[in-house]
Amino acid sequence: MWDIYFGQWREGKLKRLAYLGYDVLLMVVGFAVIFGLAMFFGGLEKATGDAFSDMFAGMGILVVILLFIFFVVLFVASLNIMAKRIRDMGLPAWGTVVGIILVSIILEVLFPNQQAQMSAVVANTPEGVTAALDADASTGSVVSDIFNLIIFLCLLLIPSDTFGNKERSSEQ
Repeated sequence: MWDIYFGQWREGKLKRLAYLGYDVLLMVVGFAVIFGLAMFFGGLEKATGDAFSDMFAGMGILVVILLFIFFVVLFVASLNIMAKRIRDMGLPAWGTVVGIILVSIILEVLFPNQQAQMSAVVANTPEGVTAALDADASTGSVVSDIFNLIIFLCLLLIPSDTFGNKERSSEQ
């Protein structure tokens, strides 16, 4: 499995179902780490109370550096399996991956994230209970999200050797 994520940089290929499985596994690992850290630090804060902030101040930068390294490793693994899938479709792998990243960055610049804000709402009930709601939300760019979805669906649905040289494959 390590060879799929971090090996075969120039010659590896992945079929559609294998790509989906490895991509989902990578997402699950990322979410599990985030959820596990949130649970760990939430439980630690509840158990130690105010001492948690002193303890976190000492190890905060180390945790941030380790998380950064972890997510860079996940990103590299994701790019590698994307390149393998693109190579399996018959396209030049790393040039296509760089092109996809550049188009995604350009779309993020042209269509920035959208901010949504809900004002505070206060409701008085006959029992005298007052409820207030104030929420801010940031959503990703719809155009960029649609582009990323199209790329994912293309990687998932386009069969092997669709863009390959048909004459060369029939000679072999």
